[in-house]
Amino acid sequence: MTNSPVLNEINREKLKEVLANGYPMSKAALAEMTGLDLPLVIRLVDELVKTREIQAVGTQSAGKGKSCRVYQYNTDCRSVIGLMLQGQTLDWFLLDSLGMTKNQGQIEVESDRQETMRLLLQTMRRCEPSLCCFALGVDFEAEGEADDDLLKELEMASGLKGIIGSRMHFSAEGSGQRLRLKENNSLISFGFGQSGLSCSFVMNGKAQKDRLSRADEADSLPELHEENPSAELLQAQLQWIVNRVLAASPDVVVFYAHPFFEQHKEEILAGLKQRYNTLPVPKIVTAENFQLDYEIGLSRQAMALLEEFKDRQV
Repeated sequence: MTNSPVLNEINREKLKEVLANGYPMSKAALAEMTGLDLPLVIRLVDELVKTREIQAVGTQSAGKGKSCRVYQYNTDCRSVIGLMLQGQTLDWFLLDSLGMTKNQGQIEVESDRQETMRLLLQTMRRCEPSLCCFALGVDFEAEGEADDDLLKELEMASGLKGIIGSRMHFSAEGSGQRLRLKENNSLISFGFGQSGLSCSFVMNGKAQKDRLSRADEADSLPELHEENPSAELLQAQLQWIVNRVLAASPDVVVFYAHPFFEQHKEEILAGLKQRYNTLPVPKIVTAENFQLDYEIGLSRQAMALLEEFKDRQV
């Protein structure tokens, strides 16, 4: 039973959690703290040292003139870079294996955006040997770029594994984390940006792409990007929002700050009250910190991708 891969992974995580949240510790102290047998701790610590997830950082007195080696979590064992492309501005931030920002910067793209991203990833890989992967957030619908083609091109050029998603997908996930949704709580967020009117659904802080029903998806209109619509189109847009909320049945509805939502919030609320009838309408929130939510959501995606590399030696 002690050699079970699942149990082995659980015990490894126990050791890493203790070291990630505390001071350097010896193998004996780790055994006492986790309740694991000392021989098991010795074996697991040696394994984690080989994969660079923890590192020896010196010795300490063990009494009677003896000393023992102590270990700590190695935050630089793996890292991931997040990139946010908005128009001609490329923001990037490098996260360590605990999700803490090690470095960050901003580039004003003067010419080819894809070439700029390729050069950035190649440069960061040379500067950061621990770099494993990248997470890219960009509003593609406005540019007509193919997500899969760009992802493959960047992966081939950099030699890194990557993940890509839409702006609203990441922003909704960030909102879910910022609102600290409790278990089984859900959120749907709406934005009005370069890609037009869009939404994303979140359950337990994780974006759910397939939550909205296919029948409801058939209601989408290509004209939803119009910011100053006719009266008829405006009603279609407002109904589109109400339908999305009804299909998702969330606990919280978030509208990112935009004149469209400010002007029509009362109409949307009236439509929801009518459709919900005697049931309570979800809590309505207006979020102004779009950029911060976007970065939080992108960071969550990046750390999820980094988990795939936890058993690989960089």
